[in-house]
Amino acid sequence: MTRRAVEREFERYLSQFVDETYAAFDVAAVLRGSNGSGSRVAGKLLNNSRPLERHVVRPKLQSYQQQILAQLEPVLDYAATDAAFDTYADEVLARDIYWNALRNTVRGDRRDRIRESLLARQQSFGDDLAPLVAADSDDFWTAVTESYEKETATDIVRTHFEFSVPLRENQNAFAFELTIDPGEVLGGLARALPTLDVEFTDEALRSMRRAEQQVIPSAKADVEQAYES
Repeated sequence: MTRRAVEREFERYLSQFVDETYAAFDVAAVLRGSNGSGSRVAGKLLNNSRPLERHVVRPKLQSYQQQILAQLEPVLDYAATDAAFDTYADEVLARDIYWNALRNTVRGDRRDRIRESLLARQQSFGDDLAPLVAADSDDFWTAVTESYEKETATDIVRTHFEFSVPLRENQNAFAFELTIDPGEVLGGLARALPTLDVEFTDEALRSMRRAEQQVIPSAKADVEQAYES
């Protein structure tokens, strides 16, 4: 089927996932967890969490969404050809949000294991997409039902829409961070305050898990409907 049709449907579910993550994200919890010299700035921002969510958190999540969509391109290239996945590995890894968030302290064998795990996850996604990409129909759900058994389609949704898996498996290996400019968020006298760097790894995992609890059942319901019609 057309590549754009696959991208469009994936983007639809990914957008839902980002929206649900944003809805679940508790920026106040992140700020309360900050300490040191930035705690004074964090205290001021705590009283203005809604502008902070709009001006900082939302754009950050949208940037991750664009990274994931960009990573899909080489994965689809792999799915559409007979080339070895190694041909696309460097490009896939360069666009991986987890690889780009890997802590500098993760080195040696552990770094190599995480690298191979991230690549294996994307190769598996490409392998699972290959029958869909090769389908004759340009209608997405017709192509799905022609390409997979119902149980296989459900498994693909469950496996590849759990975006939090790498973080769950190696939470302390990654650091997701926000850089907050109080002047941009609050304006006025806040322009005199220093920027604040905060880590939100724990909150990222919590909010992503909440989002998955909404998106995966929704996608599975779409699969059910497709095979019933």
